[in-house]
Amino acid sequence: MKRKTIKMGKPAFNELTNSLCIVLLLICLSFNSAFAYSHKSASTQTVVTYARNLLYSIVDSNFRGSWVIDTNEADKVKQITQKIQKSFTSLANIKIGASSRQIRELLKNPVEIRNNGKIWIYGTPKGNGTYEDLFEVFFDDKQDKVTGIISFNPKNIVEDIGVNVGDSIDKMISVYGEPVDEKDFIEDPDNKEYLGLYYLYPRSGVGFLVGQEKASKDLLVHGVLVFGKS
Repeated sequence: MKRKTIKMGKPAFNELTNSLCIVLLLICLSFNSAFAYSHKSASTQTVVTYARNLLYSIVDSNFRGSWVIDTNEADKVKQITQKIQKSFTSLANIKIGASSRQIRELLKNPVEIRNNGKIWIYGTPKGNGTYEDLFEVFFDDKQDKVTGIISFNPKNIVEDIGVNVGDSIDKMISVYGEPVDEKDFIEDPDNKEYLGLYYLYPRSGVGFLVGQEKASKDLLVHGVLVFGKS
């Protein structure tokens, strides 16, 4: 049996070639956009909710066996415990538990409001959909009390957290340690552009979004989240 040969005219061949080029171009654009780090509005409500639930689920075991602590060592133990359990309750002078009215007094009106009023976005929007000086405030279901604050700009972080946006992952771990429980790591399901991972420290009420810097490939802190108790 002879194999049937299909001859393709030049116009049809050019059309097929052009189609393939368009497909390849779209794939390249998708790849680049996925791996390019940009300050897009985070809308990390899932992360904030998860972090706060983790915070309130912690069982404090510091007093286990405390009745046998030598009284001479009691002060030292107390100091260490306080250092470990220092809980951050504000970011950029915005406090967890503050009312929406207080936030308007401090920050004026947000650039954008999302999630039925539960996310207030501050920053300067650009034509490509990204934000400069990105800062977000998260509210409870009643849109009344602040439950979380996240900043992607180091200038916003005036508290002595010990780690700032742009710091290396090594510095973060040297200050807070390496989380040992897998529940202390969470991806942001609403924010795939970052290709980052949140390191959560529920005892301190703080978390860090760590991602790979586009140019250097270094793992750096891209965002700081505070979700401590009010």
